[in-house]
Amino acid sequence: MEYKRVLFDEYRDQISDVRRKVFIEEQKCPVHTEWNEQEDADSIYFICLKGERVVGIARIRNVGKDLRKLERVAVLNEFRRRGICSELIRNAMIYVQTTQPDASIYAYAQVYAIQVYVNLGFSVISNVWVEDETFLRHQTIFWSHPQAVQRFLENEKARSPESIEGLQEYDVHHPKMIAKIEKYKERLENFGNLQTLHLHLDDWIISRILRQRFGRFANISFSSENFEKEYEFLAGLADEKLNTGHFNEVDENWRIFYSLVSYVKCVHLFENGNYEEAINLADKGLCMGRIDEEKVAFRKLAYIIHSCLDVPKIKIHPKFLEILKSKKFSTNNPIAEFQEEDGFEKLIEAVQNQKPVIIRNFAKNMNAFDKWSFEFLLSELHSRTFPVEIGSKYSDENWSQKMMSFSDFLKNEENETVYLAQHRIFDQVPSLKEDLIIPDVCFLTEENPENIDINMWCGPSGTVSPLHTDPRNNVFVQIFGSKIVKMVDPKESEFVYP
Repeated sequence: MEYKRVLFDEYRDQISDVRRKVFIEEQKCPVHTEWNEQEDADSIYFICLKGERVVGIARIRNVGKDLRKLERVAVLNEFRRRGICSELIRNAMIYVQTTQPDASIYAYAQVYAIQVYVNLGFSVISNVWVEDETFLRHQTIFWSHPQAVQRFLENEKARSPESIEGLQEYDVHHPKMIAKIEKYKERLENFGNLQTLHLHLDDWIISRILRQRFGRFANISFSSENFEKEYEFLAGLADEKLNTGHFNEVDENWRIFYSLVSYVKCVHLFENGNYEEAINLADKGLCMGRIDEEKVAFRKLAYIIHSCLDVPKIKIHPKFLEILKSKKFSTNNPIAEFQEEDGFEKLIEAVQNQKPVIIRNFAKNMNAFDKWSFEFLLSELHSRTFPVEIGSKYSDENWSQKMMSFSDFLKNEENETVYLAQHRIFDQVPSLKEDLIIPDVCFLTEENPENIDINMWCGPSGTVSPLHTDPRNNVFVQIFGSKIVKMVDPKESEFVYP
């Protein structure tokens, strides 16, 4: 089967044939209710082709500011029960989500097909009503996301009282429906729409069968014995994909899939008060997976879960609090130093000449400089889990890495050499990023802040990073303690040995 997005005139005869067979001949709809040239001209059609034959259709019509109507969903009788209807509706939802992100979708769906829409993320907002002339039973359904539904409700508030007079109670603009959509918005703002998460999965990588299985998983009650079975299967499959080959070569869609599966279970764990298990799973999903926070607020959920947990009273390992005296090394190539207030031009010159430079008092305006201590980080991160290096340096044979809570990291009861090194902690815990200021010099070669990597190194005294080459320019900021940095001019690389 092939799915395409088309205009009505591109497949006029075949689309009309499907509508005639399904709505007029099969469902006995009056002919005059079926055809409207203007509506067809205002619509985008989604079709399913079997060879060159159109066997299924659906359309999205622009019916107002930031509002689209899904209608004329039909599949020829001999091609039903193959998932065609679901794929057509899903394609329409993805189209609106990607090309008209501020738009919401509603439909007047026939009752016998309601479950198909619900499984895809639509919410039923009306009682059953009978359509005039066709006498078919319908219900009003609605789908949106937090930003789009807010736009819709704002537009509705601007409507004049005259414009809603005489509306049927099932009409999406009727005050009763608006009240239902207000409640729908409240649910979205909590944890989004779990049933709609399938829209974030790429059709070319995640098969239709797997997407549908994930959709059913998102619909299962947490108390059902099938929930844990489905979670184990889906999470196990995703984990297998993440651990096949080199981690950096794994397709991003499997990372997204892993995060989405984790997110669904986290929501249920949180709602049932299982905060410890929920935050552990959330961090695993955020560290190993990938998620667009604007579409799925996983980091926000993790923050909320963590705020429900008490800060443990622990003894921080003395190595974390030990401040070693800095050693000065003699060098034939002294590094230029100046104060932060001495001017941006000197810094630009150093970057352009590919020369290292030391800037004193560079971080004094960052909140992190005054706020951050191990006690503060414990209060913010105690139950959060991160990848921690075990061993003096990663080039040693006994070096390893494991996931560890921040409180266990600071306790270090095994008295190991532990190091939270080069981790994108600010992606995982965005609230910490509020204490930083991205230096202006970073924008010399990168205009988009999203493309600037911000990593964190955190460890006790004596931690070591072996000599290595970084692919990007670095601005290193020391917030607490001190660090010895040895640098080699790239021109001398051939003389460097292990």
